[in-house]
Amino acid sequence: MTDMKVQPVLVVGGGMVGAALALDLGRQNVPVRLLEAKPPAPIDANEPPRLRVSALNRRSIDYLQHIGAWEALNTARLADFDSLSAWDISGNGRLEFSANEVGLDRLGTFVENEHLQGALLTKAEEQPTVQLEAPAPSLTVEWDEHDLIVAADGAASPLREKAGIGIWTGDYGQHAVVATVLTDPPAARETWQRFTPDGPQALLPLAQGAASLVWYVSATKAQELLDLTEADFIAAFETAFPPELGRIDVLYGRGAFPIRRLHAKRYWQDNVVLVGDSAHVIHPLAGQGVNLGLRDAQALAEQIIKARDAGLPLSHPSALAAYEQARRPDNQLMQSLMTGFHIGFTASLGPLAPVRSWGLSLAGRGGWLKRAVLRYALNGRTDDHHQVDRHTPTQ
Repeated sequence: MTDMKVQPVLVVGGGMVGAALALDLGRQNVPVRLLEAKPPAPIDANEPPRLRVSALNRRSIDYLQHIGAWEALNTARLADFDSLSAWDISGNGRLEFSANEVGLDRLGTFVENEHLQGALLTKAEEQPTVQLEAPAPSLTVEWDEHDLIVAADGAASPLREKAGIGIWTGDYGQHAVVATVLTDPPAARETWQRFTPDGPQALLPLAQGAASLVWYVSATKAQELLDLTEADFIAAFETAFPPELGRIDVLYGRGAFPIRRLHAKRYWQDNVVLVGDSAHVIHPLAGQGVNLGLRDAQALAEQIIKARDAGLPLSHPSALAAYEQARRPDNQLMQSLMTGFHIGFTASLGPLAPVRSWGLSLAGRGGWLKRAVLRYALNGRTDDHHQVDRHTPTQ
């Protein structure tokens, strides 16, 4: 890492998105200062999966390979999945996706957030032009010391507030109760979701046969579940979840977090630009949050490189406006889709409930529509192209 004290680009927040951006820029010889307050603890190869996980789609995997982060991951802690099922408890509607429908060997890969974050920070620190401070003693920012300041500091972003960027926000009235478990039979390469009047239930397959269970419930119900003994907690999940779950043999960990949505009214102000959760937060139902954030990192890196190559300041308004133009529609579309799913599949609709089943069945039989939806979830586009737009890093 470089010994420079002041860098043209300051990235505040070394989570998955901020670290990916710093790594991408560092590989292209852009001097970056990266601040992370709480770097993840090292993961022992034999420890059970940690609680927070993400589903990486094909485009995200391509991007991580391109910036050299994928090679730093322990493959024994990755879990590919090649099929996805969703159905409604109130009827016979069912939607199924498989990788072979779009000519792929997998739909995506589940990874522990801290594992991916750690790999990205390690690779970023290897870059000669990246100055990593983790744990950073302070996240205080001197605004005039950096050409461009990237707010990758999460949904509550102090930088966004300091920059005077407003947000639209809302509460879904739900908490996600998450449990990392080992089941009998072990989780396979399929992820599934069941929609119930109380909220969706999901199983995400993890490495070594483990699984992450997600149950969307009210805040009161979430606390009631967390207050249960381990045995009663397991029994509650086994009773509420469908037979596809099987038996829970081991509970590795459990937790809960509130579900809300957020979208910044603009993505930049002066020399401050937002990426990831500081710019947008969506319902986690489709597992697209980190994928959208990595697309932010890729798009912003491209505009920074264009500005540099054109001899412009890295915070030039044309570069930041182009970044927002590239990313806002995609993020807004996914947020709207997830809000629609929440309204349509978590509310008790009485006589309209069969419409939900019909909708799932229609989408499942939809041919080109089904394939287009799947390709968008995989790649952020509806055509067959699934590779990121490459730009060759400067050696």
